Amino acid sequence: MSNPQKRSRNMWCLLVFFGCAVANASAGEAPEYAHADPAGTGQINWLQVIEQRVKPLTHDRGKRWPMILWECGPLKPLPEATIKMLLARGLTQSIHLTEDHLPIAQALQAAGAPVIMMEGQCGNWPAQMAGDAAKWAHQLDPGYTPKMPVKACLTVRDGWMMQGEIVRKTMRRFKDAGVTVDGVWMDWEGEPMGGYRGESFAQASHCSRCRATLPPAVLASEKAFSLYRCRLWNDLLSIYLAAPVLEIFPKCAVTNWMITWSNPERPLRFWDDSELWPSAPALFTASNPVAYGNTVFWQAWQKEWPADRESVDRFYFHLLIRMVSDNAANLTRWAPHIQSLPWVERYCPDDEDPAIPIMSRERYREVLRHLWLRGVDGMQVFNPSRKGLEEYSIEEVEDAVAVYDEMLAYREFSEKGKPLCLAVPGPRQEGVVWSGLVLEDRAVVRAFTQGGGDADLSLEPWPGKSVKLRVPAAGQTWVLNKN
Repeated sequence: MSNPQKRSRNMWCLLVFFGCAVANASAGEAPEYAHADPAGTGQINWLQVIEQRVKPLTHDRGKRWPMILWECGPLKPLPEATIKMLLARGLTQSIHLTEDHLPIAQALQAAGAPVIMMEGQCGNWPAQMAGDAAKWAHQLDPGYTPKMPVKACLTVRDGWMMQGEIVRKTMRRFKDAGVTVDGVWMDWEGEPMGGYRGESFAQASHCSRCRATLPPAVLASEKAFSLYRCRLWNDLLSIYLAAPVLEIFPKCAVTNWMITWSNPERPLRFWDDSELWPSAPALFTASNPVAYGNTVFWQAWQKEWPADRESVDRFYFHLLIRMVSDNAANLTRWAPHIQSLPWVERYCPDDEDPAIPIMSRERYREVLRHLWLRGVDGMQVFNPSRKGLEEYSIEEVEDAVAVYDEMLAYREFSEKGKPLCLAVPGPRQEGVVWSGLVLEDRAVVRAFTQGGGDADLSLEPWPGKSVKLRVPAAGQTWVLNKN
């Protein structure tokens, strides 16, 4: 698993392509900023912290996925009591895609936990697995000096083929050992995806091998190249990750970072506000939209907007809900069999400027409620230990578990219901925001108001059956009956 600093740099690479109250801050209240503790070490005893600070679930999880964390303690076989302690909080330990972690998987399965694989890779991986750089790296024109380290040629598949065989071999080893792999939720961000926007095109344009092997239209413009590169990344992941897994475990939930469904009619957008490429991944059984309070999004903030608590919260609410909602809308129409397993995080400082405000915990918990009521099937919590900001990492887990437990009160809707609202409020939008799931003659609806004050909400959960609700500013959840 890559460390947070490495992960942060890699994210920058990606940029280049029942009535639970919420304290509604007044418009004039100052927003929150991250303040590092100089005495912080960045080290967290996660198993101890989770047991002491995270409350066990009060509602039955049933067959719903437990959540996984980016950090969840040591990667070694845990005692049965520890695994059950995590499960009681709706959490589980994940493992890497390696035979070395088979003993961990056996301990998890024996204790009744699903076996979920998750690991991070970036840079020129897996191309570099082929050995000498001459086999896979760009063959740059004499006299051309790249601004960044030399990247991999897009048409060289040797490293990908090697990695595909590793996946296949690992899955067979687990199956032969009597272990069922339930989920493979990778964070592979390597080539051809892990590069800087203009630099990737520039290097490919100055590579003799790329010019000889890529269709000329691909190198005709940076936009054409970017679209080709992103579609190729989806295809390579399908062939060399999803396919080998599903050959051995056809019921496995397989996804990867940013595997989503996007189209020109309802395109997804990154946190830098750029539009995502059209995509409909062929072999994946789950999607992986991202709901991060990423500080890079602050570049979309307009100087004339008042930077008070409420305004900042509306701004980030928009960011966190939009990719999951747009992805859900496309899945509902084009691929209703595909699961949604988003990564979530309240504070993701890819831009480390301390002057950038962050979302309040209250509003973050609110957006998590709405994500569950927009049809997500599980969550992955990004909680890297950042030196001086350890408390934020712990809060990520506390908030995710608390809201998961709250929403499990409506588990039957989450298991079988359909989303009622996938509209995305704008970054400055005031008024009612609502989400819900309908299940035959019943529905669960959650609503709150942005900008303060109570408001009325009229909705039609069933054709010809309208309902009017008085929405308190702090938010409320209703269970509606068609009759």
